[in-house]
Amino acid sequence: MKHHSNPKFNQRGASLIVLVLVLVLGGLAVVFSSLDGQSIRAERDKKTHEALSEAKLALIGYAARSGLATGAARPGELPCPDANNDGSSDVCAVNALGRLPWRTLGINDLRDGDGERLWYAVSTTFKNNPRIYPLNSDTLGTITLRDAAGSLLYNGSANNGLVAVIVSPGAPMTRQDGVHQVRDVANINNAINYLDIALGEDNQNFLNGNLNGFVLGPIKDATGDIILNDKIVSISRHEIMIPVERRVAATVINALLDYFCGSGNVNYDTNTCLAAGGPRSYPHPANFADSTCLGIGNLAAGCASDLTVNHGRLPANPNLSWDTASLLLGSNGNWFQRNGWREQVHYAVAPACVIGTTDCDGLGFQTLNISLLNTVDANLIVAVGGEALTGQSRASVADKLNEANYLEDENLTTADDVYTNLSLMGNPFNDRVVSLP
Repeated sequence: MKHHSNPKFNQRGASLIVLVLVLVLGGLAVVFSSLDGQSIRAERDKKTHEALSEAKLALIGYAARSGLATGAARPGELPCPDANNDGSSDVCAVNALGRLPWRTLGINDLRDGDGERLWYAVSTTFKNNPRIYPLNSDTLGTITLRDAAGSLLYNGSANNGLVAVIVSPGAPMTRQDGVHQVRDVANINNAINYLDIALGEDNQNFLNGNLNGFVLGPIKDATGDIILNDKIVSISRHEIMIPVERRVAATVINALLDYFCGSGNVNYDTNTCLAAGGPRSYPHPANFADSTCLGIGNLAAGCASDLTVNHGRLPANPNLSWDTASLLLGSNGNWFQRNGWREQVHYAVAPACVIGTTDCDGLGFQTLNISLLNTVDANLIVAVGGEALTGQSRASVADKLNEANYLEDENLTTADDVYTNLSLMGNPFNDRVVSLP
């Protein structure tokens, strides 16, 4: 028996197959389009993260290097933002917000994943133009930051404000206040066209020392739409001061070598004298409880070496005077005195090396614990106390004359001439300690 196919049925079957193929291919296109979009977004986010990280490292490096050259610059300060989009730092406004000054920092013209230059705000207490004194371990940041839920992370009106924030503005959008961001030539330096608002916090409008600060993005509304796409990295006082305090300690060591060998007579790489000269000894410290060592003004008198102690503060008026160009002079013409670092630094000299000896030929040296099992004999110790920890206060004169408000652990038992650059007891510890040798 011969069977005949139904043409209409065959056509319907073919159409169904075509429809299924179209649906499958369409679904695959949607999937691949979604994956491609996610890949592009991930690549943009990666570029943004890299740009923000590089900017943060550059700013911290700038703070640690400041003051190396002559002039008014001092360790810890940061450049003012770029106000006109030329890459260079400008004079700071009261609430300094602008673009990252990449030329001033000596880095590339950083862009986020959407091709935008980074924005940057600096605390009034850390800005370099105009300067506010003093700037040292006790100086507080003044910028507030909230998380994406609106909770306070740093409070610029209290004791834990940020030193700076760096912002990736992302792509333009319509802000929650209805402003449509336009980034043409006429609007290129207006922050409202780059930074967003959400949860009552407007990133283009902040106040130093105020709860009005910045909020982290991205933030979405109840329907999942992004309403703030600013991405922010922050710089805290702690992050700035770790390298700065080490730098201060190392610079003080060099200044003491200048005293020992004679100015211009030191090989700083080997910590040795180049030729004969200098007293070949170190000054006695001033007593840590000597109130004449406090302050950032001119210490023309007072803060003298105390011949009865070998640990305390760096004297403004030592046994033999500092050289006229010494960083450790008691005048306020250098960053060390003008920014109150004399208050922050503990100085201890080995009995073998004080005035009356030559080339440390006396008896008795300092001991520094450099690890749990290793120690070194030292001619002198310089310890920068770091920011005040819980239980430490430096609010009053009496507070500042108490070493327990600066030093921790073994460094507090100064009479035994033993110091440490790590906590031997597992307690909170932030002393930055260097020795010679």
